[in-house]
Amino acid sequence: IIFVLTLSIIITQVVLQDKQDNFNREIKHIEETFLQTNKKRIKEEIDEVYNYIQTEKENSEKHLKENIKNRVYEAHNIATSIFNSESNVDNKEHNHSKEYILESIKNALGGMIYNQGRGYIFIDDIKGTKLLQPLNKEFEGQNLLDYSDANGYKFVTKIVETIKNKTEAYDTYYWYKAGDRENAYKKTSFYKYFAPLDIAIGTGEYLVDFEKELQEKVLDHINKIRYGEAGYIFIYDLEGNCLAHFDQQLIGKNRMSYKDSNGRLVLKEMINFTEQNKEGFISYNASIRPLQYIENNSKISYLKLFKEWNWMIGTGFYTDSLIHDIEMKKEQLEISNQAALNKIVVTSIALTLVFILFSFYVSRYIRLRFDDYKESIDLETQKTIEKEKQLVQQSKMAVMGEMIGNIAHQWKQPLSLISMSNGLIDLNNKDKNILDPKDVDKAIKTIDTAVSHLSNTIDDFRNFFRPTKEKEYFNLNTTFDKTYNLINSQFHNNNIEIHTNTIDVEIHAYQNELLQVLINIFKNAKDELIKLEDQKRLIFVDVKEEENHISISIKDNAGGIPEQIISKIFDSYFTTKNEEEGTGIGLYMSKQIIDNMDGTIIVHNITYEYEKIEYNGAEFIIKLPL
Repeated sequence: IIFVLTLSIIITQVVLQDKQDNFNREIKHIEETFLQTNKKRIKEEIDEVYNYIQTEKENSEKHLKENIKNRVYEAHNIATSIFNSESNVDNKEHNHSKEYILESIKNALGGMIYNQGRGYIFIDDIKGTKLLQPLNKEFEGQNLLDYSDANGYKFVTKIVETIKNKTEAYDTYYWYKAGDRENAYKKTSFYKYFAPLDIAIGTGEYLVDFEKELQEKVLDHINKIRYGEAGYIFIYDLEGNCLAHFDQQLIGKNRMSYKDSNGRLVLKEMINFTEQNKEGFISYNASIRPLQYIENNSKISYLKLFKEWNWMIGTGFYTDSLIHDIEMKKEQLEISNQAALNKIVVTSIALTLVFILFSFYVSRYIRLRFDDYKESIDLETQKTIEKEKQLVQQSKMAVMGEMIGNIAHQWKQPLSLISMSNGLIDLNNKDKNILDPKDVDKAIKTIDTAVSHLSNTIDDFRNFFRPTKEKEYFNLNTTFDKTYNLINSQFHNNNIEIHTNTIDVEIHAYQNELLQVLINIFKNAKDELIKLEDQKRLIFVDVKEEENHISISIKDNAGGIPEQIISKIFDSYFTTKNEEEGTGIGLYMSKQIIDNMDGTIIVHNITYEYEKIEYNGAEFIIKLPL
């Protein structure tokens, strides 16, 4: 029941958390999509307006030139018509002089005023004299060939060159407006040669006036732009004057001091931002919005600088619609979470009832299976323990034959001494005390010593075959002494030298089992060493203390273990000997014994030098904890 309830709570939390995560991801996606979409939209709107202004600006000079050229051509046609009508070649009585015709043309062209009184037709002769200047009568009749404009340019020479070349041309210079003799304004003019009178007819337009009309045309177009629910374009100059806005009342007003609800000088910030970055997004609180006059509307605008006219062009979108979408999503999530919670509660109750019934059955089944498994494990464990004991004893029995040979060899000398001493005593008794009493005592002591040696030897062999039940403290040197006593005769008979370098240290372990490991290693080394001919047979034993353990190194000069089998020598029943010579359990049991003593045993091949001769062999390293 606890499991089912816990599971239900976890599932509930997981489902609700998953829904919350999905909600957060969806809200983040909505925000990102909303911002990206709207930012892209307003940027495209501004780019479109910017391109429109740029195109109109680029085409303005072209339009200007086309306009003044058309005016000159119109005036030229009028002049041609007048000249043709006044100089009738067929009726010489009615022919007029060129001076008369010129005056007629001047009277006709002088009345051609256009562009709200700014535009007029002027006439110059080949000497640079102004023949017609409708809005600046004081210049008529004056020779302006050497006249320079505000930048020092003698523009009348261009008119004279046009007459001389009998062609037409554009020119740009600075000239005065009607009624203003102090300021010269940039003007673009067009001249066309009039052959009958050897004069140039021209007109021009002040760029500032033409550009002002162009700006008014552009602003009129931009003020009409609407997109979306409340989208519009606004334009301010860099002084803070409103040039275009959906609220017509703001146009023409300076709003540099306008502050939003947070006290920010919004327009000033926007102009500074635009001057520094040329274009980009900025956030602020708008004072009003189209259709809904609600104060403090959070707004994101995209601004772009039109450097040629010092205009800041912008548009934006309001973020309250994003907040509205998020609130709707939150409401949907709450409804969804409540429905999910109700469904989980009902499902949990049903599952609880099912699991209660199921758990009784499963628990009983598992208990029965576990009891059977425990019984089988106990049986297997007991078999494993018995098997290990048998292996230990089997390992010991494997060397019993050699041990019996060692006993026989070690008993030969003591028994010979006993026999000799006993013969001397017997001879002395028969021959009525022919020996010195001291010799008799010596013989008796010899017998006692030999008997004691026989007894110690028997004890060592008997202890070797007695398994150790518990760990004990023992001196490592004593263990090596016992080992040498058990193997000394065989090694001596086979001319095997054992060189030892041990230390006096006491450890806590199973002494007899360690003795068995050492004898196994020595025995394997002997079996390989006796195969050597005409070479010294050596075994080196080194014992040293390293931090918190003892390291025992045993190496020989038997040539080493083949690399292809060195990793297998501790496996059970692995041997390279025939069935009569080996069982393959000696080194396996050695490793098990060392493992049981919380130690390690490894083997590797080694090359070393002894008495300036290099040898190859195997090295066993045993490490035991202190």
